[in-house]
Amino acid sequence: MAFGDTVLLTGATGHLGWAILRFLLGEGYHVRCAVRKTEDEHTIRARPAVRCLNPGLRLSFIVVPDITTPRAFVAAAEDAAYIIHTASPLPSKSARWITTDDARETFIKPAAAGTLNILDAAEQSGTVRRVVFTSSIAAIVPISQMEGKEQRTRPVLPEDRIPVDQGPYQSEFAAYAASKCRALQVAEEYMKNERPPFDAVYIHPGFVLGANTAATTEKQAMRGTNSMLAALLLGHSQGVYAGLSVHVEDVARVHVKALSPKILGDQSFILGEQVRWTDAIDIAEEEFPELFASKLLTTSGYYQTVSIPIDTSLTTDTFGMDFISFADQVKSVVGHWAKVRQPRGVSSSSTASDPPTESLGWESGKIARVKSAMVYSPSPSGGHEPSIPGVHLFLPNGIAGLEEHDYGAAVLPPATEEETWESIIQRHMIPSEAFSSSGESGGSNWSTASNHTEGITSGSSGDEEGPTNSDDSDAGDDSKFINVGFIPIEKDVKESSPVHESGAEMT
Repeated sequence: MAFGDTVLLTGATGHLGWAILRFLLGEGYHVRCAVRKTEDEHTIRARPAVRCLNPGLRLSFIVVPDITTPRAFVAAAEDAAYIIHTASPLPSKSARWITTDDARETFIKPAAAGTLNILDAAEQSGTVRRVVFTSSIAAIVPISQMEGKEQRTRPVLPEDRIPVDQGPYQSEFAAYAASKCRALQVAEEYMKNERPPFDAVYIHPGFVLGANTAATTEKQAMRGTNSMLAALLLGHSQGVYAGLSVHVEDVARVHVKALSPKILGDQSFILGEQVRWTDAIDIAEEEFPELFASKLLTTSGYYQTVSIPIDTSLTTDTFGMDFISFADQVKSVVGHWAKVRQPRGVSSSSTASDPPTESLGWESGKIARVKSAMVYSPSPSGGHEPSIPGVHLFLPNGIAGLEEHDYGAAVLPPATEEETWESIIQRHMIPSEAFSSSGESGGSNWSTASNHTEGITSGSSGDEEGPTNSDDSDAGDDSKFINVGFIPIEKDVKESSPVHESGAEMT
């Protein structure tokens, strides 16, 4: 690295992008973050880690509202020596399928256009020497193998390539995987045909886990792929996932080290190790027994692990690294979640009036998915009750903290008179994309797969981690999170609008 080298970074507000930013500043680079809106700059600059690093003029920002617009990054790449491009459209909800046209417009076209715009800006700059792309293991492994429908017999190699799936797509993740595959194809075709004066490096991580140190609330802490781990520890038992994971710090470190001229360009690197997802339960229970004793976490969750052998020898040899263990990944996620989690008190009054309702007990083993917001109010018996049209749910008197769900998770009663039960669920529960669909086919929904890249939609800069069309800043959009309540009741409740089997309302 030459003194004063500038790196253009996309996706700095996301989980991985934030980790990369910290490594870049720590290594002495000047960093120019391409963000979707000016508020993102204020959010990043306000973070304690940034203030600690005191980057001064080494950290700058440029607003790129739409990465699909021609020449979107030309001004951003001016005088830059390197570009790290982490932005990519991500799945948003637990859909079992998506139309081919929607998939192309939402995932494939933006991913391809963003990649081409980055490459075009790099060439027009006349100064860029290398572009590092955040790809995915899903870009080089067929989705049929990732979902366990087809057995993988040989290890995945960095040079492996697969054709772009043209659809129809059985899930949003299938469309996402096709977009990553297409972006990789576009980049390599550009490099081969245009022969620009710079080279490229492609990073292919598995599931990216690890504390999101930018998060200050439990909701933020469990975004992205971390939400999949959270779902397992909260008792979720429907999922078929490839057993590949890697710590976010390892992924960020490789992105930054890949800028070194000692690393040969035009190469791909696979990141991750084979894991068994249910091992996370034993790891968490041993490290955090108090969370299980208090029923905040449970041992009842289960995911089916699909074995995908991978060859990471090129990565470990080139970068001289050993991957952070799966145990440490789990400890990092759960430990940070426990740290930022702050219990709230209980309100005993409400200004809302209740519609005609039906009384139901708290002690029950069934779950109803309810779309309408539930208002918290005192019950006639002196306890407290959230209410929704057609349902009363009486809670015990003297609530002082957490209430236990039948599956072992817990949520807190409202902290204010104005707070609704729905907002509590959104505040305390994991994102909806962590829940796979329970379709008869038995295939997995990969809504959270490879959420190491930063989610965008057409018309955004692609600087967010998590669901599409959402924000990963501290003032994140609650639309990322589950918008239907999971309430233990005594009998089935008629839903007020169609809700898919996964529990996520589809629009």
